Amino acid sequence: MNFRLLSSLIVLLIACSLCAACTGTSETPGPSATQTPTVTATPVPATPASLTPGPTQTAPPGKEVEFQITENYPSRVTSDLTITFVGGAGQSYVTGIDLRVTKANGEVVTSPMQPITREEFTVNNAKGENRVEITVAFVTGGSYKVVDRIVKVP
Repeated sequence: MNFRLLSSLIVLLIACSLCAACTGTSETPGPSATQTPTVTATPVPATPASLTPGPTQTAPPGKEVEFQITENYPSRVTSDLTITFVGGAGQSYVTGIDLRVTKANGEVVTSPMQPITREEFTVNNAKGENRVEITVAFVTGGSYKVVDRIVKVP
């Protein structure tokens, strides 16, 4: 009885190993040696930066943060725009802050900011109407655009 069981097990193992053999083709995918792949580049239209504010999002309850946007600080002569991280209840949940300032002349200035109280970023020569966008990323994986407004620097 053991002999029948052993022989049927061996036959079953041999059948499984034959079925598990390579069943694909031996050709490698891709272009052949005589063909050359063609790459076509499609131009991306350059869209001008918009000075129109968009919608903002509210941070989850208990994770609110605040920013102070001051025009003509620290110098009235150079028409600077300063963005300061004030902090808030959600400061310890913030992993990153992304700033984007679109100047009146169309120039876009971007910068990351650390979630440290009184951390500042200054945009020089920002005379006119500037669009300020601030996006905050939290440890939960979500990011929220908490500020998107026009700031006028005289």
